[in-house]
Amino acid sequence: MHSIKSRIIAIFVIAVIVAGGVFVALSGMQIRFPEPSDENGNATSYAIGKDTINIWYTDEALTDYLNYVAVGYSSVNEDVRVVPTLVSGLDYMEGISEASMTDEGLPDLYITTNDMLEKAHLAGLAETIAPPDAVDITSLFPQMAIDSVTYKDNLTAYPLFMECSAMCINYTYLEQWARNTLESEIRAQMAEEAKEKEAEAEANKTADSDNKTDSDKKEDSDNKDSDNKDEEEKTEEAVDVSSMVSDEEVAAYVEERLPSSIDTLLALSDDFDAPEKVDTIFKWAVTDIFYNYFFIGDSIDIGGECGDDIDKIDIYNLDAILGLTTYQKLNQFFSISTDDVSYGGVIEDFENGRIVMTIVTTDAVKTLADAKAEAAEETRGAEDAEGTVDFEYKFLPLPDISETADGRSMSVTDCVVVNGYSSQKEAANDFAYYLCTSDPAALYEWTGKVSPLSGADLGAHNDELQVFLNEYDESIPLPKMLETSNYWVNLEMLFASVWDGADANKGLKDLSEQMKLQATGKRISEETIEIPVEEEEDEGEFIDDSSEEAGE
Repeated sequence: MHSIKSRIIAIFVIAVIVAGGVFVALSGMQIRFPEPSDENGNATSYAIGKDTINIWYTDEALTDYLNYVAVGYSSVNEDVRVVPTLVSGLDYMEGISEASMTDEGLPDLYITTNDMLEKAHLAGLAETIAPPDAVDITSLFPQMAIDSVTYKDNLTAYPLFMECSAMCINYTYLEQWARNTLESEIRAQMAEEAKEKEAEAEANKTADSDNKTDSDKKEDSDNKDSDNKDEEEKTEEAVDVSSMVSDEEVAAYVEERLPSSIDTLLALSDDFDAPEKVDTIFKWAVTDIFYNYFFIGDSIDIGGECGDDIDKIDIYNLDAILGLTTYQKLNQFFSISTDDVSYGGVIEDFENGRIVMTIVTTDAVKTLADAKAEAAEETRGAEDAEGTVDFEYKFLPLPDISETADGRSMSVTDCVVVNGYSSQKEAANDFAYYLCTSDPAALYEWTGKVSPLSGADLGAHNDELQVFLNEYDESIPLPKMLETSNYWVNLEMLFASVWDGADANKGLKDLSEQMKLQATGKRISEETIEIPVEEEEDEGEFIDDSSEEAGE
């Protein structure tokens, strides 16, 4: 952080010397320096001869970073001055449209989510981008980022940062359980071998006793009682097998049991011997669609890969029903109440070691790292340390739904759009490209936002963030179609009702009919899908196992 701030200060000094003043915000506020004056004392603008580009945004977390990039850009493009402006997110697009119509203080470019791109395009607020020097932007970003900013085969924005979900596990708990399990297996094997030896010795003694006198037999009996007493005293002592289990064996066992599907997740939960402080093995924000969508993400199609094709709406199908039913039956296994669960609460429970596995978004990388650093400070005796994470943790891909059904999460891409009404389109386009490609490591360090730029080094947490980027590459972007703008709200309500016992089949059928009515203006009646008997039997086995586990 200090090195980046030093660069900003250096850039700022250069800009002041060259231009006579500059806007900068190292504290989140814009500071206006006194305007230069001519020899008669009359104020003159340092921006004379410069093109001024206005960029609007709604997330305050971006303030310092945008000002940092704006100053850096102006230092190498002396004819351009960039002014970031934080505005309210309420009626954001309407505000952009109004400002564009009056041509007074309109944003030349702005930051928004990819689902707003159709609305922006139809209002004339999104210009097709043109990367400088004819750069092929598709070679700079993964296909998911390109799809997210594509509307009707046109690239309508530059990807700035993304959000998606992944799993997180308490790795220390799993290592402890793996070591205990391996040690127990060794003890069991040793006990079995001891029994076999004892049985063999007993058989030999029986054979020998047939040839002995009564006096010899009495002596043997006395010796046997003495030997048995010695054996009992030995077995009472704990057998130290810890040295017989290597760290490599523990790591291999944990790796083998990491959940790759819902079935393996349930198997792990069934076998796992949880520490006393653990309330539940797996817990997540079960009513938030962002953390649930992977159950049906690979089965449902809303608008095609780019989310802009109104003819592609496939919500009601067998795979989607089975995915949503699988989600419902997890309630029988983990019994999570929708009344008292939230993402913030889940993160807190994980930090305090009360759950073993959860589903998180990219913010968890920094949140858990900070809590772990605080815990380390507390261990070293720092008085103001309040960290809670005193264990190792690991981020994992989201599990598949079954051996034949993949899990596929939802993603959101925040992007930079060039306003179609701007009179500075070329300069705005050039800055948008610079903003989205110049310093992804600083973007994460300053804002906690993750750039999807291919091959970018995101700093100290690069390895953890790569798990999320891999999930992003396989995710489903928010659709752009105005006709389905309420789809996510309705889907989230459907998930909540299904979790509490509603019929997944009927719920998906109703949602599909509603979305197709909105898309086509025609009322469509979906033919009810009957679940095959074989599928029902498989699901029934799942119910029996989960019910037994819940009872335990």
